[in-house]
Amino acid sequence: MSELRTNRIVPRDGLPSGTFGGIIQVVQTVKQDEQTIDGTEVEVISASINLKHASSKVMICWAIAVGRGDDDYGYLKLFEGASEITGAHGTSATNSRINALEGISNRGGGNDDGKLITRCSGTYIHTPSSTSPTIKIKGKMTYGSNVYINRSGDGDDATYEIRMASFLHLYELAG
Repeated sequence: MSELRTNRIVPRDGLPSGTFGGIIQVVQTVKQDEQTIDGTEVEVISASINLKHASSKVMICWAIAVGRGDDDYGYLKLFEGASEITGAHGTSATNSRINALEGISNRGGGNDDGKLITRCSGTYIHTPSSTSPTIKIKGKMTYGSNVYINRSGDGDDATYEIRMASFLHLYELAG
């Protein structure tokens, strides 16, 4: 059996500006437990990756299951270590408004949102500050009682009360 090993493959004419090479490795974290979040910003999920190359980028993919009560609101933010990744949130918030990665809000109009679970998901390509970054998603309730991870706001013992899992994937991209 033959085996071909290489530390890097680059197209003959090089990589076009603003693009990245192949995926070198993938790290996954799965959160299956429930979490209640109040008015304190707390970690929801995290993953660490040891990059093979200092020039690599990290593609961050997340899918976070969030629930809330009928009049509860909150946010999710993306961090590398203790520093927020500001390129992954809005920039136009003023006064009491908040720049965030994801907003947790209800649909309005008196809907029964206490039974609703929303999947907040996305992808962001990040230039890490070290070769062993820890990427975190943190959450906070900003209005109301609580927001929830992996469950709805109602805690009913019923077949419509679904429990979910959340995911965080880190892909090392050749730079």
